[in-house]
Amino acid sequence: MSGVSEVELLSIWESAAGQGPIGRALVLAVAGGADARTVARLSVGRRDEFTHVLRERWLGDEFDCVVSCPGCAVELELTLSAAQLRRAPAESEGALCRAITSADLLAVAGAADPRRELLSRCVFGRADEAVVVAELAALDPQADVMVELDCAVCEYKWSAPFEISAYLWAELDAHARRLLYEVHALASCYGWSEAEVLAVGPARRRRYLEMAAS
Repeated sequence: MSGVSEVELLSIWESAAGQGPIGRALVLAVAGGADARTVARLSVGRRDEFTHVLRERWLGDEFDCVVSCPGCAVELELTLSAAQLRRAPAESEGALCRAITSADLLAVAGAADPRRELLSRCVFGRADEAVVVAELAALDPQADVMVELDCAVCEYKWSAPFEISAYLWAELDAHARRLLYEVHALASCYGWSEAEVLAVGPARRRRYLEMAAS
């Protein structure tokens, strides 16, 4: 990974690992530059903009994806660019409602009817639900990113959701677990501390792991 140290990576992973999806999204956004004191009050799309910044700082602006075609079940591999996934900045309020925030999502998580509770928090008055939902989508397009896809095998066309926080967390979790394995293996073999293991470059660590396993 470029632009971030492995020590930072493990620190972010540790902070996010015990959280649910919304909590993880907040941790990632803060790591991308959002203010920890106010990030939960940002619209979901603005929050995710910081997550995009973090992801591009670490791994660049290309996203390797694997999707299963609903038409023929073939697994398709594709690479998406950040430009395909980022939407215009959101407005905070419209005529009927305001954009949904992480604080809203956390507040309704245990409700009997989360959708109804969410709308009651964001809608200014009485309004047709379909109209409100349309305005919410227009206010914060980054909150619900859909990617248009078509299958090269059966030519089926469909829309698939893309959630930057979930995608980045999967990458970070896998990378952090590999790092922890390397620390454990080399510490067990050579008696090094975590800091000493991480001070060794990735290529040298791999070679040490090969020798330790031989």
